[in-house]
Amino acid sequence: MEQLERTQEIRTDRAHSELHFTIGGFWTLETMRKFLDELAKAATPFIKARETFSALGDLRHFVPQDRETADAIRQSLLLAQTNGLTRFAVVSESSLVRMQYRRITSGLDVEFFDTPSDAEEWLRTARAP
Repeated sequence: MEQLERTQEIRTDRAHSELHFTIGGFWTLETMRKFLDELAKAATPFIKARETFSALGDLRHFVPQDRETADAIRQSLLLAQTNGLTRFAVVSESSLVRMQYRRITSGLDVEFFDTPSDAEEWLRTARAP
């Protein structure tokens, strides 16, 4: 059975210029906007320093969202891209979540993974000169 209770965690890895977040459950548009605001605040040091950064989203406990919420996520990703987001690694085993994220990340450099360690490896290999 899928977990519908909202969970979240955000952290930055300044050494690798990465924003990591874990998110789970089902979100309303209002609660998602608040979470996206928190993500934007966490990215502020990269933006102020005019550094490019990548993101790792651990969505293993996330469920597909309604259309409005998914559209808000897409708008946030597009804004992040204009502010320096270069790559986005998504960790999810759910085919439905992956399908939704393929749609909302169209045009972004995104890859899907089963484990956070594989996602980190891709982000860091992709950043190598």
